[in-house]
Amino acid sequence: MLPPDLAANPPAALALQGEMLNYFTDLLGPYPFATYGIASVAGFPAALENQTLSIFGEDIVRSGYFETVLVHEIVHQWLGNSVTLADWSDIWLNEGFATYAEWLWEEDQRGPQARDALIAEAYATVESLPPLTPGAPPPDNLFGFAVYNRGGLTLHALRQEVGDEVFFDILRTYSDRFANANVRTTDFIDLAQEISGVDLGPLFDAWLYQPELPALP
Repeated sequence: MLPPDLAANPPAALALQGEMLNYFTDLLGPYPFATYGIASVAGFPAALENQTLSIFGEDIVRSGYFETVLVHEIVHQWLGNSVTLADWSDIWLNEGFATYAEWLWEEDQRGPQARDALIAEAYATVESLPPLTPGAPPPDNLFGFAVYNRGGLTLHALRQEVGDEVFFDILRTYSDRFANANVRTTDFIDLAQEISGVDLGPLFDAWLYQPELPALP
């Protein structure tokens, strides 16, 4: 659902929705619902991943970064709506995963160097801000920048630690095992250790719970 002028001349990113859904189906397993659509809302200042119908502020739809936000909200259908939180303190499981999905899409569409540029930019921004631990964010800052970006960096650190084959097995198994269920961070850590056969406690502790930002992996 778009305003008339956008419906007549839709943003190029909308033509990529089918490709996005196919790409993340390959990564995360079958799309968990029967339909998907979007709605553009005038005056709405954000984007919201309602189940099967994401809402985007009209300014976002008209922006140069709409493709990135579109990816973010599509991935929430798997990780946020199907797999969902048992407790808001684990919000990085939604937002960190959707942020890393943006970087995976960038890698797929434009190559590893483009992905690494986004990761370096996110790291530099997190580094410049007051410390915020994404695994235990304060109640008044559940959606702080670091929850999204340090959360995404946590997944990148995990990928570097275990390698691509194991990492993507972890993501797909997580999406499948906890479909239509509630999760905690401990569930994801246990799963990652089960599949990798590696003690990942120190990695997750450093990235999720310690104020000091680890080195960029």
